[in-house]
Amino acid sequence: MSKVTKIAAIAAIVPIVALSGSAFAGSPGQLAGGDNYQVKNITQKGSYTNTISATCNDEVEYSMQLSNTQFGALNNVTLKATLPGNGGVSTATATTDLGGTSGTSDSVTVNLGSNQTQTLENGTTTLYDSKGNVIKTLPDTITSSGVNIGTLEGSTTEFVNFRAKVSCPTTPTPPPTTPPTTPAAPITPTTTPTQLVNTGPGSVIGLFAAVTAISTLAYRFVLNRRLARQ
Repeated sequence: MSKVTKIAAIAAIVPIVALSGSAFAGSPGQLAGGDNYQVKNITQKGSYTNTISATCNDEVEYSMQLSNTQFGALNNVTLKATLPGNGGVSTATATTDLGGTSGTSDSVTVNLGSNQTQTLENGTTTLYDSKGNVIKTLPDTITSSGVNIGTLEGSTTEFVNFRAKVSCPTTPTPPPTTPPTTPAAPITPTTTPTQLVNTGPGSVIGLFAAVTAISTLAYRFVLNRRLARQ
């Protein structure tokens, strides 16, 4: 190929490359739709799916995939999820600063037993890259005001995961019942109380008179016997 031909060929390629680069740079970002929100029961060692069941003390994990399918970056990508306390349908919605249809939304279902509830576990909302490496921990606001993951570059996929704990109603323990107290029966003495001898002044005088009378009689008896012997 002659030098002139090579120059002509290169000259023809340069505008195409320049045009492609310009098209890539100007291509607006777009979050992929479809089945990008899933959930799994960690306690029961389940896999990610669209519908699961959980029960008392189970831990479940929700995961939202955010894929920018275009070449342009998406800024201020914000994700917000609903977390119904009694279980049921949870919806995750992602928006970007481009607005319009640049965002995406999807739903999953967690079935709970009667009166069971689920609550967000603080500190578990995390942003991962496509290989499962932690990028950063996000605030505990994903089920309220949402979380902003920042910029999602073109042709890039990231994941936002968060966990919830299932609780069961607690039955209050009734206070212990105290049986009525029966009054104690009065104690009946088993022996007759000893009656003390009345030792008052009257009793002493009577006793002295009795002793004196007996002594007088005894003296007279002895005296009479002596006289009888004489």
